[in-house]
Amino acid sequence: MKKILLGIVVAIFAISAYGVDCSVRKTCKQMSSCAEAYEYLNKCGHTRLDRDRDGVPCESICR
Repeated sequence: MKKILLGIVVAIFAISAYGVDCSVRKTCKQMSSCAEAYEYLNKCGHTRLDRDRDGVPCESICR
């Protein structure tokens, strides 16, 4: 639960910090931060970033 809450806070912060281009499909290896991964997941709906569908994208980055 704490991870999800932290992720939401980070994602909210990231929305103002990043200009995500939803037309570009990035993989987790191409993400520079957990915040960027959350923004791609939430803003662009790139659900493949969250393979186990637990709300946390790119588990290799967002631990």
